Amino acid sequence: MQHNNENEIIYTARELLSGCFKGILATHSIECTGYPIGSLLPYSLNRDGWPLILVSHLAKHTRNLVGDPHCSLTITEHNLGDTQTLSRLSCLADAIPAQDLDSRAADRHFRYFPESRGYYRDLNFLFYQLKPVRFYCVAGFGAARWIGIDRMQAINPFTFKEEERLLADINSQFGGRLQQRLAQQVDPRSALIAVGLDATGLDLRQNSNLFRLPLPAQANIPSEFLSVLTDSL
Repeated sequence: MQHNNENEIIYTARELLSGCFKGILATHSIECTGYPIGSLLPYSLNRDGWPLILVSHLAKHTRNLVGDPHCSLTITEHNLGDTQTLSRLSCLADAIPAQDLDSRAADRHFRYFPESRGYYRDLNFLFYQLKPVRFYCVAGFGAARWIGIDRMQAINPFTFKEEERLLADINSQFGGRLQQRLAQQVDPRSALIAVGLDATGLDLRQNSNLFRLPLPAQANIPSEFLSVLTDSL
């Protein structure tokens, strides 16, 4: 994907953050001072539009973050071809322990990653909220820029209750049409489940695979979301 216009690059950055669901978290190693260490992990977005991650209390990252909360999350476009032409986004952030995380935010994360519920309940995994300080987006070869958090933040306009009701309606009424809409990406033999949404898109899960269906127009209230979704299908 190649973009050069400033607004196009920012749009690409937002789409990457909203629709990739996994990235490489890099933290400062306490064992090799001065060197970062990175690993791939899943993330969801909290109500403030920023990444929420779940990591083991025994993980290197957790130990590193206790010593230094500065970190980065690098996200790449899901595509084939020349790596240099793919869009990618780096989120520089402070990782804050989410000790008082709303249980509904945790349940939302578990809808995206069902296996993580057991990690949290039985294996003492911990939630961290990433608080971005700056973003760097490469939207194809030769198209790159720093982006401030004011240009990136997209607060979810729906309450947890509104989102849950919308998901229930979508899963009961739109299953077949969503399967048809994403026929080139999904397995017709497995259920496609709506797991999350915001003003600009719908997130769906099929087994362990996640998909983002962008809306053609922004929707900020439940009735508007259903109307825009219906028109897009």
